[in-house]
Amino acid sequence: MDMSQIVDWSREALKMALLLGGPPLVVALIVGLVLGVGQTLTQMHEPVVAQIPRLLAVLLVVLVILPWIVGRWVTFAVEVFDAIPQLV
Repeated sequence: MDMSQIVDWSREALKMALLLGGPPLVVALIVGLVLGVGQTLTQMHEPVVAQIPRLLAVLLVVLVILPWIVGRWVTFAVEVFDAIPQLV
């Protein structure tokens, strides 16, 4: 196995992780910022108040984009598994 192939696969795996994990993380960031501003304005600093809506927002986004996530993941796995016989 060539070192450049390992580097390419690692780069593709990192890109895939960022692509699949990015949308839920961005939603958690946006919801957290909005709730943080709201808590600052109302002076109510309870951690549970921010945690539950953030969790629900991330869950909703994951459920909405789940078919796309699974499709990208399966395509990536098939490409990796198809490349293995060429290396042996």
